[in-house]
Amino acid sequence: MKEIPYLPQAFSQVLREVRAEAGISQNELAARIGCARSFISFMETGVNLPGMNSLVILADALGIPADKLVRRVCERLRCLELLQIKK
Repeated sequence: MKEIPYLPQAFSQVLREVRAEAGISQNELAARIGCARSFISFMETGVNLPGMNSLVILADALGIPADKLVRRVCERLRCLELLQIKK
């Protein structure tokens, strides 16, 4: 299966934004979902992407429906792709 260009960047940007909007630190988010803070950090720097299970748990911990989180990532992905096409 082919990889989606810019997906790690899009997800990391949206995760940081949604977490900031919720007023939650990386430590607090990690505690809410029962993981190490480094797991959150790796996702926010684009090193790792969450699986479906983690995505749903993250969205719930952030107080946002999972489909809305995915929609924001898709919108950001389109923006990043357009920026690359214009270069």
